[in-house]
Amino acid sequence: MKFREKMKELEIQDALEYTERIINTMHDPLIILYEDLKVALASRSFYQAFDVKPEETEGQFIYDLGNFQWDILKLRQLLEEILPRTESFDNFEVEHDFPGIGKRIMSLNACRFYLEANRTKLIIITIKDITDRKMIDSLRNKVMELEERLKKYPENPH
Repeated sequence: MKFREKMKELEIQDALEYTERIINTMHDPLIILYEDLKVALASRSFYQAFDVKPEETEGQFIYDLGNFQWDILKLRQLLEEILPRTESFDNFEVEHDFPGIGKRIMSLNACRFYLEANRTKLIIITIKDITDRKMIDSLRNKVMELEERLKKYPENPH
């Protein structure tokens, strides 16, 4: 192997390691898909949040992950209908009952990009679990509704 080729190979390996380290420091789960919707890479927080392992995930079709727990209608619409027509999207809400971790409401952000060097199309998806925030908002709305109802009644003279 020529020196230049060897250096280029080392640069690619360094870039890949660098990218993986950055991804693994992210708090919110992140998953990178190939154009055919197979998993290229996922963050450590993805594996922890959804209780899956890298060897069960990487190279797998996204809808097949975790015993088909990712075969979600709204996710299919997003990946197969919305994303092909646009470069990115933000705050796409998906609600799903995941075996083992329960019902979750997630906010997804995604973007498509193209790697010139090897002509690969990728999709990056970040996932924020907003279940607790949605529950708090719902409770807050119920409290406000009850307060409004109570205002309609005169104070108890006792």
